[in-house]
Amino acid sequence: MTRARPPPPTFDLPQLAVLALWWVWFPTFILSWEHLGWAGRVGMSVLGWAVLFWNYAVLHNHMHVSIARPKLAHWVVSRTLGMACGFPYRGYYIHHFNHHRYNDGPGDWGQRRRGEGALRYCLRAALSPWFWPFETVPQVWRWAKKRNQRLELVLDFLFVDGTLLALVLWRPALGLAWWAILLVGQVCILWLNLAAHFETDSTQRDALGNTSTSRLYNLFFFNAGYHQAHHLKPQAPWYELPELTRELAASSLVRPALITPLSPINPYWVARVVKRYSAEPCDRQTESTITSGTPSAVT
Repeated sequence: MTRARPPPPTFDLPQLAVLALWWVWFPTFILSWEHLGWAGRVGMSVLGWAVLFWNYAVLHNHMHVSIARPKLAHWVVSRTLGMACGFPYRGYYIHHFNHHRYNDGPGDWGQRRRGEGALRYCLRAALSPWFWPFETVPQVWRWAKKRNQRLELVLDFLFVDGTLLALVLWRPALGLAWWAILLVGQVCILWLNLAAHFETDSTQRDALGNTSTSRLYNLFFFNAGYHQAHHLKPQAPWYELPELTRELAASSLVRPALITPLSPINPYWVARVVKRYSAEPCDRQTESTITSGTPSAVT
């Protein structure tokens, strides 16, 4: 008999603490800009990139299991996390669950293209929504059909892009610096997805994602390394993923060849992926591995 797990907390304090770092950094970045020299501005920008990268782990988890469950708190946290990472929240939410439906197989909007290596993929996928959104935005718009999602989508675009435009018009150097932080951060985020699906197979339930057992990475990034378990049980809270991985491995649902002690940001792992990632299209998949009976998201 499967052991009943307790429900997620009303407020996930460790992840909210990471979001709070952005609330400290962002106004400080704006207010201190005119008083800093170039070294200080570069330092604040690097710090902002680190805060963005850390907050992406929180954004990702929040899309699956809310870190603030009361309705108003959930709405505010969703918008703020989108802002922190430079993603209109509802648009990224829809895009991400398309990824879960197809697991980098045909139908996944975020899969690599024919002849596209790792670095080119990260650059193309990060820059296209900003400079050529005419493919991504219509895809997302067609799927935004539930509970006023299209209204949320419009508001989220205005919130993120409007704030960026306002900063560029008010203080051009400040606004462009923040935009650069967002672009670099999003390239790194796309790298995480690429590494998490390195040499995986979208048609096999035991090979949907890599499993990184790096203690340091999983400690700071809320068990993001347990990607195979996450794809099989996307509604499992982050703190259950190590145990869930062991349970799935006992059922032969975690392929040993896709387990690594390295993290996706380990230089050796980065070099290996860049060198070996095939430019061939991802493996074909004829149907989703997420069944209609598998809960996959909060709204």
